[in-house]
Amino acid sequence: MAAQGKHSSFTPKAMAFLAGIFVVAWVAITSLETYFDLTLLADTTSWLLRLGEWLLLETPMPNWSLLMIIAIFISTLSLAIYYVRIPDGTDGELHEIERKVYKNNNPQFPRLTDNQTLLMEVLAYHANFRKVANLNSVCKLVSLSTVEVEAGLKQLQAKRLVTQKVTRGTFGATIFELTLAGKDYALERFDLT
Repeated sequence: MAAQGKHSSFTPKAMAFLAGIFVVAWVAITSLETYFDLTLLADTTSWLLRLGEWLLLETPMPNWSLLMIIAIFISTLSLAIYYVRIPDGTDGELHEIERKVYKNNNPQFPRLTDNQTLLMEVLAYHANFRKVANLNSVCKLVSLSTVEVEAGLKQLQAKRLVTQKVTRGTFGATIFELTLAGKDYALERFDLT
């Protein structure tokens, strides 16, 4: 009586799979002999055999150990170069300073006057603390006249860094908000922490 649960490993599916492998291998070998020049394979094989013989030569210092010493030297050198190039410590600080100088000399954003920069900082402060920035609240934080603040905000609107929203109703007011470009500018230029 055959044990239950045991199946033969030679099922028709497995046999068809093995036959498929043999057919593919035969077609590959036949096409290689017919369409490709196999002298390169023979040359590579002979070169590998000569390399193996050279590695096994009996010399005062075996050749394989010389190759291992060279491999260790190259990997140690590669590791040293990798760790030297990692920007940390003073190198990281120097990299950060270089990045700031580059960004200052090659601005991604438009150049702003001192008054415009001050207004952007005040609007960023309002946005950071989720306060509403109207004309009165901006004027309280800067030492500029109302006319200068209005002119500066209009110039920032023209540069698409600030938007103006007018609310309707009993307590209608005009509020100023940073656009996405304005928020990017503020994140880039000001330390809001």
